[in-house]
Amino acid sequence: MGFNIGDPVVYPAQGGGYIREIAEREVMGERNTYYVIELLRKPGTIMVPVEKAETLGLRYPLAGADRDALLAALGEARDLASGWPARQREIGRALNESNPLELARMLASLHRRHQQRPLSGTEHQQYRELVGILSEELALAGLGDLRSAEAFLTEKLDALANET
Repeated sequence: MGFNIGDPVVYPAQGGGYIREIAEREVMGERNTYYVIELLRKPGTIMVPVEKAETLGLRYPLAGADRDALLAALGEARDLASGWPARQREIGRALNESNPLELARMLASLHRRHQQRPLSGTEHQQYRELVGILSEELALAGLGDLRSAEAFLTEKLDALANET
């Protein structure tokens, strides 16, 4: 899968953004071609080697039925572990795996938990990270800029919480 300058992409390790350049660079004495990606949420750019992009998980943002599946997953909150350490591991595992559908389920779970009681400081940070990641995904998938995608996501979560 090849990407072009201007393409929206998601790089699980860092977030989403746009390919601003495809450049040859020498790194550690080796010359390679890199996708230079300008990130949406974080300042700066990252470089992903073209030949390893697919292996590293670089992909296009979800679209069409996949985007609809992500929005549906927001309604699939699951019961998180009752113990704090186990809950942190569950959420951390989902963040590391970077599966957008699982991230949506985790966000829904934390949102539901927050409706019942305040989140701990760490859970609130994880909640904000999940909102950021999924907002990037939605913004890159054509649901407006980052701020509107975040507002859309929050409204969707609130509407789903009010249904239960």
